[in-house]
Formats: sequence, C-alpha cells, structure tokens
Amino acid sequence: MDNIEQLLRDADPRMHRKSAGPLPLNLDEPGPVFVQQPVRQASRPRRSWGPVALGAMVTASAVAAVIFWSPWNAPLPEPGPAITPTPSPTAPSESSSANPTTPPESGALPNGLFPAYDGVHFTDDQACRALSLPQIQLADAQGKLSTPGYDTRAFSLIGCVEGFAAFTPSEQFKLEERVQDTSGGMLIAKWDPEAEHWVSSPSNLTGEGVEVYQEYLSWPLLRGYTYEADQTPEQRMDLAVKETGIDPEIVAELFGPNVPSWMETETSTERVPYGNSVLEVTHPVWTQVESMNAADGKVLDPATVNPKDAATYHLGFFDAHGKTVFNLAIFTDDRPGEDGTETCKDPAGTYTLNGLSPTSVVVDEGKLALGLITQTDYFGIERSAVSLVPADSAAQGKLCDLATAFHLNGKLVQSDAWTGYMGFKDAAERNTYLASSEYLRAQDVAASLKLK
Repeated sequence: MDNIEQLLRDADPRMHRKSAGPLPLNLDEPGPVFVQQPVRQASRPRRSWGPVALGAMVTASAVAAVIFWSPWNAPLPEPGPAITPTPSPTAPSESSSANPTTPPESGALPNGLFPAYDGVHFTDDQACRALSLPQIQLADAQGKLSTPGYDTRAFSLIGCVEGFAAFTPSEQFKLEERVQDTSGGMLIAKWDPEAEHWVSSPSNLTGEGVEVYQEYLSWPLLRGYTYEADQTPEQRMDLAVKETGIDPEIVAELFGPNVPSWMETETSTERVPYGNSVLEVTHPVWTQVESMNAADGKVLDPATVNPKDAATYHLGFFDAHGKTVFNLAIFTDDRPGEDGTETCKDPAGTYTLNGLSPTSVVVDEGKLALGLITQTDYFGIERSAVSLVPADSAAQGKLCDLATAFHLNGKLVQSDAWTGYMGFKDAAERNTYLASSEYLRAQDVAASLKLK
C-alpha cells in the first residue's frame, strides 16, 4: 500500500510544484489530460522528466486493483463526498463553429440519450424506452433510493438490453461543466419491473463504514488504463460481470465491442475552419470547447478575452459521442531558474513511434509531426496515445528523451493526449488503428494546424 500511495503522490501534478521542469497543465478546475515530458532546448543541455498528469492518477490508482466510484466522486486514495457539477461561466466564442452547450446528437434514442459509439445495442422494449438519465435512481448500502438527477449530457449510452443499461462518462460534459473528477467508471443501471424505474449500481460499506461504489471501466478505458501486469482487461471485465450478476451472454451487447477505441463513423466530408490570435485549424463538424484561465486560476471568457492574454488556453473538439478527438493547450512557461535540474520519473520507460506524419506546426524547437506513441513503463505495461512530437524524433528510444511539450512565443505548447490513452493487443491491432478513419482525420487536422 505504501508503494501505491507513493505512485499516487508521484502522479499528482500538485505534488510537483517544487520540481524544476515545466509543470503539468493545471487549470485548477478540471482540464485536459496531458502527460508532461521533456522540452528540448537547443541552447542548453537536455532537460528531462517523466509523465506526471491527471491521467497518471487514474493509471496509478488502478495498481490497487480496487477502484471505487460514485458519479463525480474523486478516485483513490479515499472516496470523497459527491461533487455537484457547477455550470461553467465560460461562454462560447462568437466565432465558434458549434455551441458547446448543445448536447451530442441522440439519433433514434429516446429521452435525450446519445450513444457511446456507432451501432449501440438498444432493445426496443418497455424498460429501454423508459430509460432516462435524470430519472435513474441510486441505491445506497441500505437499499434506500434517491434520484441524483443526472444531466442527460453527462453519460453516453453503451447498451440497453434485457433490463440492464450501461453508460460511460462524457468527456465533453466533464470539460464543459468543469467537473472535478478523474473517474472514468461506467454507470450500470438495472430495471425494476414492479416499480417500473431504473436503479443504478448498488453501493457497499467498507470495514470502516465508508459507502463506496465499485468502479467498472468501459472497454476502451480498461484497455488504455489497465495497470495490472498480471491481469488482462478481459479478466478484469469478467470479474466485473460476476460481481454485477449480469448474464455473460448479454455482455457483448451491453458493454460494447472490446476494442481500443470506439470510433465515430464519418458521415460528412465537410470541414470547418477555425482561428483566433493563437492558432488556426480546419476540422470536421465536431463540437468545439474552449477554456481559458488567468494566472490566479480565474476562468476567463473566450468571447471577451484575447487567448494571448490567458495564462492557460485549451481548445478541444468532441465527436457526436462526447468523446475527445482533439486536445491542444498553450500555457505559461513557469519553469524555475536556468540552473534548475529535473529528474526523469521513469528512466526505465521506453517508447516506439508509429504513423508519423507531417504537420503545419512550427515551434521554437522546430517542426512538429503527429504520431502514435506506445509507451512501455517500469512495470512493463504498454499504453498508446496520439501526440505531437518533434518531426525528427527517433522511431524508438527512452521515454524521457521524447519531447512532447514545446516553446513558442514565451509559452509552452502541448498536445500529447490528442484522443486519450489506448491499449493495443498486438502490432496488427495497432496497425489497424493507424489505418482507421479516426487516425486519418487526426492527421488531416494536424496538417491544417498552425500556431501563431
């Protein structure tokens, strides 16, 4: 347990305020997940440090093998009190191509539901037709029911079949509403035919009398955030199925396909240009979300404040499933003095780089390219992420030697969690992703991206 707690401390960006390197992006209220790695400096010796970010909090906590979840609660080490999402005061830019407060398209699903991926299984029966997030009830350890009133945009539906429904948190909603949470657990609900209502995951009491909700990850998150060297994602899902009492025969329909990424099928070739004082980019018809903060953490309004004047600027795009499909952050370079030193957090970590393609991005360090980085950490566990990297990066090497944060106009630029972490079973599955529409669109967007 001491090792687990140390991993959690090491993974927490706020524990590294005294480190000598550029700090992980921290918007004080939830923001994008970026893994801080070295910034290359031509004028002085290489400075390097390892991954320390909110995403690492999730993976480190998974070492414990027991992750507790209640919607919008903080993850380990202690399950905290529920946090009620607070609407963001951030207003959309007048030049925005989409209104960030507009929920994703729901298709044929009722009651404001929208799918987590194309082809969601939805049984046309009384139970599924009555499925409504705001009306789902929550059962505590004593069986007492309450109605949290979940926002219809907060979760996307994975499947509804034979009296069970599974949801996964919407990344778009969490960023828009600045939900202070790094949990990615599924919301699982069961239909009560007698009372004719849905009841979500029952809780349990720990030996200390603390009420907790077991966290079950969806397949893409289970793939990308598995931190169990001796347990496969399939084995972890099997355990979840047994604990919930769900019929194994409906798991494939209820929990969706076991793939590293639930990708949106492109239905339109239309491209939308977007630009402001710090960047230009052309993208598919995605929902755009901007966020800006002052140096003191105050939320700034993109409609009235020049992005150049913000201490942190983040631009994200989301598909119709509320999934992140683009992440870019520009923030203040608040490193210590020139004589500061950094240490690599995972000197044993290595990487391989696949699918490298040119972009229009030029920073102080030179030209950048887009690539799929597969990291292998100290424990031998692999994770992959789409990232911006130097165009001359080696195809493989030490993770601490691969720069993913760069200098431009006195700021730091980062986009090393373009679409989040993924877990691939083998090279063939990784190559399939590199040929997918999701990665081809990422290349297309990156080729159009220009920083000012």
